[in-house]
Amino acid sequence: MSEEFITGVKYALTICAALAAMLNLLVLAVFVRTRSLRMKHYGFLINLTLADLFYAVMAIAYTWAESEVVFVIFFSGYFVGVWTILAEAINRYLAVSLWTRQASYHALVSKSRLLVVCVFIWVVSFAVEILPAFLANADVYAVIEGVVKPAVVFLFWLITAVLYVIVFRKIRPVHAAFESTSPLQPSEEQARLRMSQIQLLLVTFSLILVTSFVCWMPFSVIQLVQFLHGDLKNLEAAYWMSGTVYCLAPLINPCIYWLRLAGFREGFRKLFCGCLTQEPSPILEAEHSTLDGDL
Repeated sequence: MSEEFITGVKYALTICAALAAMLNLLVLAVFVRTRSLRMKHYGFLINLTLADLFYAVMAIAYTWAESEVVFVIFFSGYFVGVWTILAEAINRYLAVSLWTRQASYHALVSKSRLLVVCVFIWVVSFAVEILPAFLANADVYAVIEGVVKPAVVFLFWLITAVLYVIVFRKIRPVHAAFESTSPLQPSEEQARLRMSQIQLLLVTFSLILVTSFVCWMPFSVIQLVQFLHGDLKNLEAAYWMSGTVYCLAPLINPCIYWLRLAGFREGFRKLFCGCLTQEPSPILEAEHSTLDGDL
């Protein structure tokens, strides 16, 4: 395809990335300024927002700079989003498995440990990109970028999807038990609201997982094709088109937060409109009363 077409795709990618950056900055502003959202319940959501912001900003930089250094920095955040979604799946699995032992869950998944996990995800993600780039020879690095990384990303998505299915199966009988019991005692009602919290965030991250898979896999496929058949016609155009589709994920994720999380909507309205438009929901009140403290 012509250079004019590729340039047009680059402009489309830049527009998507710029919008994604602005939306994720708004999301971070809401989380930072809304005390009720600064809790470990949303820790991995905040980490994913940082990853989306990083990707959007670096996508713009690499699109127009295309230097080796910018490329290495850009792709250093490649795994952050995937591993964050996996980490949240493990977190939800622990929350459901330790459902009857809430004290044990909160002791195991403490704020400090959650922060360590988030930092660890970033450090490892940077390491798996930077170390091969500087230590491996060109042929080995090409195999890592073209074969190993796409395969690993697909494997982690598969593991994450299986984990979410397992958690949904574990949560179903608990939720059904609450629905079949009426009226509920105060302690049982509080437990039901906690389960609703878990289910709400589980569905939210499931939507994010599906969105990420749809938006990111074309780029991974193009990486593999580029390694196996680097001389194919129009491969460069396909590369930039897949990059544009990739940018849709950090653009869509803030919309998912708005649609799924009442606490985020209320925090946004309070921050930018100066008032709450409705009374807090029972689930929000349960979040404030059962989840321990700020991040």
